Amino acid sequence: MSIIIGETPSTGNDYKETAKDLCRALLEDEKLKGVFTSIDAFMENDVSKELFSQMQTKSEELQNKQQAGIELTAGEVEEYNKLREKMLDDPAAKAFVEAQESIQSVHQTIGSWVSLVFENGRMPTEEEFEGHCGPG
Repeated sequence: MSIIIGETPSTGNDYKETAKDLCRALLEDEKLKGVFTSIDAFMENDVSKELFSQMQTKSEELQNKQQAGIELTAGEVEEYNKLREKMLDDPAAKAFVEAQESIQSVHQTIGSWVSLVFENGRMPTEEEFEGHCGPG
């Protein structure tokens, strides 16, 4: 049996409406409204963005060194930790990091549920929904 993956006008519209309903529900969720507010506040705060950027830049620098097989010095790790602590001491930056984690968690959870449908060809069980995780 072969499966042709594509979008027909009727199924595309059906999925689009369902996706819109999901998007609407996410936007109306009270917890996520707080998440979006935190992100907006961060985006309007240049000091917070700069602190976050400095920490991200140092993190990428250290990751690149590690991937190249270069051992990190204690000073480099300490410098990163200080930048991270300074960033997390900033309320807007800390709320942004927490907001990112919340969004990632929701994204992964919903994605795992949808994956179960494609992998198993059925609706996930209540246990799978409650477990907030997909297979594996």
